[in-house]
Amino acid sequence: MDEIWSLELVRELHSAFGVFTQTHHDNNHYLNSLFIYFLGQHGNWPGYRIPAEVFGIGTIVLAWLIGARRDRWAAFFCMFLVSFSYVLILYSSEARGYAPLIFFCFLCLLVLHSFFDKPRWQSAALFLLSTVLGLTSHLTFVIFLCASLLWFWVRLLKLKWSILRVAAWTAACYAAPFIYFVALYVVDLRYLQIGGGTPITVLDGYGATLAWAFGGPNASRWQWFTGAISVLGLVAGLVLLIRDRSDEWIFFLGAIVIIPLAMTLFDHGTLHYVRYFIVALGFLLLVFGRVLGSLYERGTGGKIACVVFCSLFLVLNGWDFAGLAKYGRGHISEAVDLMAQGSREHPVATFGGDQDFRIHFVLAFYWREMMPGKMMAYYDHDGWPESGPEWVIFHRESFEPSVPPGKRFTDKFGNWFELVRTFPTAPLSGVHWFIYRKIDNQTRS
Repeated sequence: MDEIWSLELVRELHSAFGVFTQTHHDNNHYLNSLFIYFLGQHGNWPGYRIPAEVFGIGTIVLAWLIGARRDRWAAFFCMFLVSFSYVLILYSSEARGYAPLIFFCFLCLLVLHSFFDKPRWQSAALFLLSTVLGLTSHLTFVIFLCASLLWFWVRLLKLKWSILRVAAWTAACYAAPFIYFVALYVVDLRYLQIGGGTPITVLDGYGATLAWAFGGPNASRWQWFTGAISVLGLVAGLVLLIRDRSDEWIFFLGAIVIIPLAMTLFDHGTLHYVRYFIVALGFLLLVFGRVLGSLYERGTGGKIACVVFCSLFLVLNGWDFAGLAKYGRGHISEAVDLMAQGSREHPVATFGGDQDFRIHFVLAFYWREMMPGKMMAYYDHDGWPESGPEWVIFHRESFEPSVPPGKRFTDKFGNWFELVRTFPTAPLSGVHWFIYRKIDNQTRS
């Protein structure tokens, strides 16, 4: 639905600049919207996902380069974990802003390391440009900015630079992104509308993120196990950095724990999905990679531990990826085709749903793309006719079981509906659809 929403928001724009000044909506990820605007309106077109896929591939390369700053095994494990993370695979295959967000987070970390090795204006300029593009990708890039700024100050003060010199380099690297953020607030963020969704508490959302860093699974009753492994990996990584006398632990603690949780104090929202903590998840994978690289060099026992960890990581993430390959994002086009071909009502097919906006919005998009010239009518809850619609669609979030509410139900007018088919969706993407059809009196008897 969010990909479709992005398309529809861009459809209303009068110019590319309207991405920043006209579409005041939290589903408007600026860079993704610009891609859509310049690619043009092509309906249900997979090409909109190409930029995300390119950034996803680039993120794998950056993970290797970041790990290689320590040694080749850290590079290998960082690349391995980023490559096979179900969450990163998923969001590198969606026309949203999360894939470029992680790419620019990793790129900025790499550039910052280069700057610390040899402070130069060229590095500062590249960092500045990358941070602006990161903010343009998704506003949760602020997590990286805040966490890295504290680390930046600590590192430069350890070099015993003067306050004036530290201030000059801080301005060179960070002034532009913070000015850009203020500009975004003036032209867009203060008017921002939240699209809505299923409420999730901060602790539930962050806890699920820790679990998904290792690979889920989608069943929440098991997420305590993978979440606990992620916490242990984070603690081990921080201890490793402190033991190596690296002040980088300040950055990772800020980017993975402190800033993501602190940001929720200012958003005043209730929609703390895993994707809103994806910056923390990305950097947590890099910490895992360093821990595994260190373990692998500790002899046979360490190598066995790495093999066990990576095997379990592959199994869990592979299981979720298999779900993505099988169910996709709900196979909505197949569901629409089923209803269009099986409709008894002509010339207008009629529909209803348990959540009017979500169901109608997605259904109308696919119907327009797949059934040109064929009419449909969607009845809101308050506008159902006494005869009822022919088709009713119920839905559930992807983190809930794909279990229909029942085999049959009756509406307030006494019309009976029977479950025709269930369309499950992959974890963390789409919603489950449950298709019901009205039963005529002869069939019911």
